[in-house]
Amino acid sequence: MSEEDSAEFVDGLAELFKQSFPDVHCLRCGYGDFYILPSERQTFIMGDKEARPTYLPVITLACIRCGHIEQHLSGPLRDASKPIEIGKSGAPR
Repeated sequence: MSEEDSAEFVDGLAELFKQSFPDVHCLRCGYGDFYILPSERQTFIMGDKEARPTYLPVITLACIRCGHIEQHLSGPLRDASKPIEIGKSGAPR
């Protein structure tokens, strides 16, 4: 991925997060500006010794003021209705 493609990708993640949580603030200090660090998290299925690793796209936010790190899987953020309401469960019953 070129540097320009990478910048576009990060900008897209930032926009996705802003649409999902338009009034987001740091969970520790309440600040509202973050670094966005795109990454993949390697996961394994628990209890399955034969499971192959799965790579899940993760959006990592790092608070500019205090450095607190918060992570979200980008797939569920893309699929959720926008904005995501804090404190409301969207899980089917």
